[in-house]
Amino acid sequence: MTDPSSPASMQSVRAIERAIDVLQCFSLEHPAMTVAELGRKLGLSRPTLYRLLHTLERKGLVRSSGEPARFELGHGVAGIAHVWLARLDPARLAAPVLARLWHDTNETVALCLPQGKMRVCVLEHPGRQPLSYARGVGDVDSMAATASGRAMLAFLPPAEQEPALEDAGPERPALLRELEEVRRAGLAVSGGAIAGIRGVAAPVFDRTGRVVASVAITGPEVRLSGERLEALSAAARQAAAEVSAALGHAGGLPAEDAAP
Repeated sequence: MTDPSSPASMQSVRAIERAIDVLQCFSLEHPAMTVAELGRKLGLSRPTLYRLLHTLERKGLVRSSGEPARFELGHGVAGIAHVWLARLDPARLAAPVLARLWHDTNETVALCLPQGKMRVCVLEHPGRQPLSYARGVGDVDSMAATASGRAMLAFLPPAEQEPALEDAGPERPALLRELEEVRRAGLAVSGGAIAGIRGVAAPVFDRTGRVVASVAITGPEVRLSGERLEALSAAARQAAAEVSAALGHAGGLPAEDAAP
């Protein structure tokens, strides 16, 4: 067995690290780069870069074209990405994030998914305090009726919003104004639907920027108010951002001009 601390093994590890560095140089802003541009970015010599690029090209991870040659990511990257993307499941990826959120807040935390004009709870940790409230996994409610639903509803395309808006009846104008505020704040807050209970929820986005879930914190109004409400709101946003990142989302809320 090869000693991992031997010079040969260390050299192989450095070569792998450099190859990964090359692949990570490419971005939406810089989809294609010359050897000279890569060299300036990575601080590597031309001979080293050419060896790395030719190896990556043989494996289909980069391709070159033009004169001077410009390199870009190849079809092999798509194959690797497909395997990763196929395994992206919001509930599975959110589980450790929600467990930590529950531990840090001591309140009921949940992950909800959109289902037509309804929202369904797929993951929940009930609060550990004597006075708490939990709906339970599998609970289904109107998108417009809960913070967890409105956090998603605000970012859905207009056509997908419409069924929930129709159910709002005369409350539709007020609901539309609230959804605008949710888009600006990146957070929905509810209170009053169930006497004495308040919830805060933040949207979760996938790699395409589509809203696919929400992270919610629920508890009695006597605890979810003032500075504690602000702290829990920040915690919900942070947890939702972590789940979004795990799903491949680049970060941030959709642009205001792209919102419905």
